[in-house]
Amino acid sequence: MNIIIIEDEKPAARLLERKIEKLGYSIITLLHSVEESLLWFQNNSHPDLIFLDIQLSDGLSFELFEQIEIKSSVIFTTAYDEYALKAFKLNSVDYLLKPIDDERLTDAVKRAQEHLQRKGSITDKQRLLELIISITGKSETSVAQLLKDHSGVRSYPERIAIKDGGETTLVETKDIDWVDAAGDYMCVHANDCTHVMRIT
Repeated sequence: MNIIIIEDEKPAARLLERKIEKLGYSIITLLHSVEESLLWFQNNSHPDLIFLDIQLSDGLSFELFEQIEIKSSVIFTTAYDEYALKAFKLNSVDYLLKPIDDERLTDAVKRAQEHLQRKGSITDKQRLLELIISITGKSETSVAQLLKDHSGVRSYPERIAIKDGGETTLVETKDIDWVDAAGDYMCVHANDCTHVMRIT
């Protein structure tokens, strides 16, 4: 899990970093202001999780959400409970009051990990739906209706056509070992071969 900390008090940021590292995670970077954070997000991939202090030296961290789309899960860390409602309307998976209790921190990280797994499951389902659409050439609506009409009924085509580069390969469905997604690509593993197909 990729984690960053946005905290204007450097000793507090380092303390939180040590506590998170004791849980077995490493921190990508420590950021200390809204401005510095905005610049970092413009030049880097979003992490899985952000520990985010609310009151930073140059404003409230909520300004980040107003200026960019935060795709990461967020655990707010603050000495004030007055911002809790606003925090939970955002991507917040938890809200930790300072000083941060080790047990609460452990629970919050665990909750964030579970949130990421659920998010990943939804992404995998969407990628699988996209694969079915690309294989069948049907619209998303008709594939969704087909899945609804056949839920609980096992009905598979005998083979599927996979476009791999400029070639199309017919693969027997009974020979498929597993299917996985990697970025914009879907990999179908069958008979010790991997067929790669772009899904976007």
